Amino acid sequence: MQMVAALAAIWLASFFHTGEIKLLLALLLSLAATIGSDFLFARLRGKPFFFPSAAMVSGIIIALLVSPWYQIFLTGLLAMLAKNFLRVGDRHIFNPAAFGLLAGGIILGQNISWWGVSWQQLTNYPLALFILLIPFLISALRMRRYFIQLAFLSLIILFGASLLDPALLFFVAVLLPEPMTTPAKPIVQLAFGVIVALLSLIPYFPDPLLFALLASNMLFFKR
Repeated sequence: MQMVAALAAIWLASFFHTGEIKLLLALLLSLAATIGSDFLFARLRGKPFFFPSAAMVSGIIIALLVSPWYQIFLTGLLAMLAKNFLRVGDRHIFNPAAFGLLAGGIILGQNISWWGVSWQQLTNYPLALFILLIPFLISALRMRRYFIQLAFLSLIILFGASLLDPALLFFVAVLLPEPMTTPAKPIVQLAFGVIVALLSLIPYFPDPLLFALLASNMLFFKR
């Protein structure tokens, strides 16, 4: 729920920046798709009632990164399909939001726009960029995934990426360190971050960052 609050703050900053009421409708559609399908799929698996905090996180992420309503709905559905059915034991293999974003983009032939975070440049909107950094307090400190983030950022910057790229910062703060699909041990976290960074340099996929993350989820799921 702390991540939900942080993502809600980022979404509000983007909403007030654009001032378009359709973005509110898109958010509601995304949350309806993720929460509704998560409940449905969980019931099909015989799971009891639960509070859908993970589905809320995925819903806000999707609303921040894609815009056409049909892409939002499909992305949310695919994210919860991955969460509920692409599993080993009690854990899902792939980051749900990343899976939905990449799979939905491939199916519809559309690239992810990253609209809700790409505008938050330090030179023009320093306060918005500060809000964008809030999830680091949760993913790095509370979830203790800072070794993944440090390894990834160190290598990706070495290859020329900008530390002030807001889309990259959002990926590192929110998508990269999802706790159910990333390793807990520090040494394995370092390896995970390095592999994601190296795979993200391969330019032959619709979204190299998302592809690299999902491929690494599959490689490290036993960890």
